[in-house]
Formats: sequence, structure tokens, C-alpha cells
Amino acid sequence: MKILQIVADGDPGGGTTFVLEMIKSLDQPLLLTQKDSYALRQARSLGIECYELDFFTSRLDFSICWRMQKIIKRANPECIHVHGSRAAFFLSFCRPPCPVLYTIHGLHGLYNGNLLGRWGERQAIRCADRVVFVSKWEESLAKKKRLLPRANHQVIYNGIALNDLPERRAPTPKLLGFLGRLITQKDPLFMLDVMELLGPRGYQLKMIGGGEFEEQMKRSPYITVTGKLSRKAALEELSHLSAVVVPSSWEAFGLVLIEAMALGVPIIASKLPPFEEILLSGELGVLIEEKDPQKYADAIVEGVDNSQAAERHVQENFSWEACFTRYQSIFREFNR
Repeated sequence: MKILQIVADGDPGGGTTFVLEMIKSLDQPLLLTQKDSYALRQARSLGIECYELDFFTSRLDFSICWRMQKIIKRANPECIHVHGSRAAFFLSFCRPPCPVLYTIHGLHGLYNGNLLGRWGERQAIRCADRVVFVSKWEESLAKKKRLLPRANHQVIYNGIALNDLPERRAPTPKLLGFLGRLITQKDPLFMLDVMELLGPRGYQLKMIGGGEFEEQMKRSPYITVTGKLSRKAALEELSHLSAVVVPSSWEAFGLVLIEAMALGVPIIASKLPPFEEILLSGELGVLIEEKDPQKYADAIVEGVDNSQAAERHVQENFSWEACFTRYQSIFREFNR
């Protein structure tokens, strides 16, 4: 079955990681993504048939829809699997010749706090024959905002290929990590305040990723910034940390949590509903409700380590095989 995967943002991150794992698992995968992106390069290195498009000229550049329609006609897929609201929004104005599965990796439009964002999310969902949420929280949020009047939907947690992870190395004492894009949603600037408390006590923070706040983070004597890395390189960096800190303002899932758990790295994170789902309400990692640098610093110094139980939890609940099996059942339905 020819399945066209569409993702607008091809930079390293949770959505791109998921899409690349998906195309490695399918028999006849096709990929449409941002031109000159990391996802495009990785897929081509695997010999995948790829198409590229500039999705980021403007959110209201409807010529993107026309170009997307031409690519879909040329690719002639039997199913379209679209990821993320930007790609799904533009797809909603096309006329797909086959069933559409939409995996929502975050209801970004709802967090903008404006009516246009909510309309965009509803429009993106409208095009899909089936909608998948990556957490129960995101599903409940979509229901609350009445985005699902008719959409057939379900929750499928993301998974990771456990055999592809690097070996856990001996942790470097007092070396903390932040893994993710340096953007407002992830709140990397909060870590400047945390490190002002911990740096004088011998702690260092490695920011594994790149983004708009790179230069500001580099000004701290207690912080190093790697810039954008491949997933393999990022996981190598993660594998020897004494703890990972995840102070995000919001998340749909939190791939870094299951990666850290699989590698035995202790977690200190914001108390967000999706994180509570993954970490069993704090049994498998420290969750902090207030954005208080002192509370984060105290938790880091205390050094609670639930990594052994966390590693078992990942193996039992977040393997790629279990995740992909559930998607396969959807593809089989579409292929009847």
C-alpha cells in the first residue's frame, strides 16, 4: 500500500522523529516535507521516494494547496498520513484521491489564544477520515473546544525503537540536560534562572538543540548549547546526563520523556497533563507545578531516581512495535 507521509516541519523534533520511524516501517512509503529539511535528507538517505515543498512562505499562502495537490496527483498514493496542523490545514483545501489519516502532534492553534488558531485547527481536522491524538489530554482538549463534531478519532501514544537507542553511559556528575528546540513553548529561558542557582554549586547544563534563543543561552557561564543535532547525536548526548530537565509551557506528548526513561536518565519536568500520563502522575519522574526556579533547583539537588521502574514502563508501554501495530490496523481498514 502506497502511503504518503506529509509533515511540514522537517526539523529535528518529535514529529519528524515519528515520521522517519514510520517511513522505515512501511512497505511503500512516500514523503512530502519542507524543502532542504533534515527530514528530507534523512529519508533520501534511506532511498525513500520524496517530494519537497516550501510550507513556510505564509500561513495564508494558499498557492501551497495548489502545489500540494499537484504533488499528490503525481505521487498517486492509496492513503495520505498527514502530521501537524500546518500540513493538515493546507491539505484540507485539496481534494485527496484516497483516505486521509491525521496525526495531531499538538493543537498549536489552541495555545495561541485567538479565534483564527482555533478555526485553523478545526479546518485541519475537517479533511481527515481518521484523527489520531498522541495523548488523552489532547483528545479531551479537542472535545472541550468542539473540534470533533464528526471526526472518527482515537488516542495512540508515540513509541520509540528501543533497539536503536545508544547504550546508557555512566552519568557525568552534576551535568544536566535540556533536549528540544529552543523556542518559547519549551521555555529554555527559564533554565537561565535555574542555573543561576545551581551553577555556583558546580552544576552545568547542556542545551541539546537549536532555535531562536541560542545566543541568549550561550551567555550563561553554566550553559553550553550544541545547536541542531541529528536524533542519533542528540540521544548520545542524552545518554550520559545526570538528569534531564523539561520545563515546557505545554506539550501534546513529550518524546524526550520516554527517550530519557529508556536510557535510565532521571527526569524533572513541568506538571503538564500529558507528562502526568507518561510519568504516572509523578511516580516515574519529578513533576513541578509552579514555574519556580528554586523548586526545580531543589528537586535537582535532591536527585530522586526512579529510572529502573521508568525503563520497565517504557519497554511495556511505549515501544515502536506496539505503536506501529495500532497504525497498521488503521491502514488495513483504509485498504479494504
